[in-house]
Amino acid sequence: MTLFQAIFTPEFVDSLRFCYFCDMKKAALVLSVFLLSGAISYGQYTDHRDHELDSLENAVAPWTEARMAKATEEEKSMIADAWHDLMWGYSNINPGRSMYFARRNMELCLHESWLNQALQSARMIGQHHWAAGQTDSAMTYFNKALAIADRMAQKAPLPGKPDGYRQSTIDDAYSGVYGAIGNLYASLDSIPQAMEYYRKCGDLLEKNGWNESCSVLYQNMGETWLEAGNLKEAETSYNKALQFGVAAEDSLLIANAQAGLGALYLEQGKAAKALKQLKAADEYFCSHEDQEYRSRLYTLDVTGKVLEAQKRQTRTMAVGAVVLAALLLCLALLLLRALRLGKEKNAADEVIGEIISASEEKAPANGDRPKLTDRERDILALVAKGFTNKEIASRLYLTEQTIKWYRMRLTAKFEARNAAELIVKAKELGIV
Repeated sequence: MTLFQAIFTPEFVDSLRFCYFCDMKKAALVLSVFLLSGAISYGQYTDHRDHELDSLENAVAPWTEARMAKATEEEKSMIADAWHDLMWGYSNINPGRSMYFARRNMELCLHESWLNQALQSARMIGQHHWAAGQTDSAMTYFNKALAIADRMAQKAPLPGKPDGYRQSTIDDAYSGVYGAIGNLYASLDSIPQAMEYYRKCGDLLEKNGWNESCSVLYQNMGETWLEAGNLKEAETSYNKALQFGVAAEDSLLIANAQAGLGALYLEQGKAAKALKQLKAADEYFCSHEDQEYRSRLYTLDVTGKVLEAQKRQTRTMAVGAVVLAALLLCLALLLLRALRLGKEKNAADEVIGEIISASEEKAPANGDRPKLTDRERDILALVAKGFTNKEIASRLYLTEQTIKWYRMRLTAKFEARNAAELIVKAKELGIV
C-alpha cells in the first residue's frame, strides 16, 4: 500500500469528501492538514513533495496504451488506483499533473465501468478548471460527473457486484458533485443557484448521517451568505455547522464554526458575542498550532477587529451619553420654563381679573375691615415678613411692576401712608 493509498482511503473520501471542495481560500489548508495527519501515522512522510510521488509515477510509467490493452483486470485495477493516488497527490502542488492522471484514470475507469472512481476523476478535473477561473470547462466536467452519477443510480452493473452500487455510494457521488457545482456558482456570485445545489447536497448528507461533511457544507454556506451580506442566513448556516460538528464530536469542525460565528457577530456589531465565539475557537487552535496555525491567525485577526470595534462602540457610546445628557438637560430646562410661563400666565390672568373687579368695587366705609383677595393676602403676608418687591415677584411668578401695583392697592385699601403703616394696620385688624 502506498502512502497516498493509506491516506486517501474510501473512508477518508466518504467522511471528508467535501473538505477539498469547500472553498478555494481553504482548499490548500485543508489538504495540507490531512497530509500532515498522515505524517503522524506514517513517520516516513516529510511533506507533500516527498519522493513517494516520483516513485509511484515511475512505477506506472511503463504502462503505455499498448501494454494497457493487454493488461489483466487486476493489473488495470492496480494502475487505476495508482493514477487515482497520483491525481490526489499532485492536486495541491501540480494541478497540471493532477489533471493528466485524472483524465487517464477517468478514461480507464469508464472503459472498465468503474464509475465511482471515474466520477471522482471528472470532479477533480472540474475542480482544477474552477480553481483556474475556467468556469465553463469546470461546469463541463461537473456535468460529466453528474452523468456518471446518473448511470450509477440506474443500477449500472459493477464488476463483481451485479446488483450495482449501494445507495450510500450513489448519494456520496451526487453530494460531492452538487457541492462542487454550488461552489462554482458561489464564486460567480450566483447565490440562488449556489444555494440550490448546496441544499441538494445537504439533503443527501443529512439523510446518510454524515455529520462531518454536513458541518463542512454548512460552514461553506455560512461563508457564502456572509460574503453576500445575508447575515440572517449566515447565522443559521454557522449554527448548523456547529450543531453537526458537535454531533460528529470533531473539535476542528466545532472551532471552525465558532470562528465563523465570531466573524458573523462582528458584522452584526455584537462584539461581546463575537469575542465569546472567537475565544472558544482560539482555545482549540492554540492547542493545535502545529496543524491549525493558519486558522489561529484568522481568529486572531478577527479578534483584533472585534476589539477595535468595541473601542469604537465605547467611544460612540460615550459621545452618545454626553449628547443624551445635554438633550435631557435642555429638555428639563424647557419644561421648567414652560411651567414658569404657565404659572406667570395664570398669575397675569388673575391680576387682570382683579383689576377689572377693582374698577367696580366700592370704597370701604371708615372703620370697616378692607375686603382682600387671596392674592392681596399673599402679598400682604410677604410684605409683613420683609420681602422686597423683586423677591415677592419671583415667588408668585409676577413682575415687579405688578407687585408695586398691589402694594399701592393695599396701601389705599388700608388708608396707609407707607409700608410700615400698612403692616401696623393689618396687624391691628388681625389680618397678618
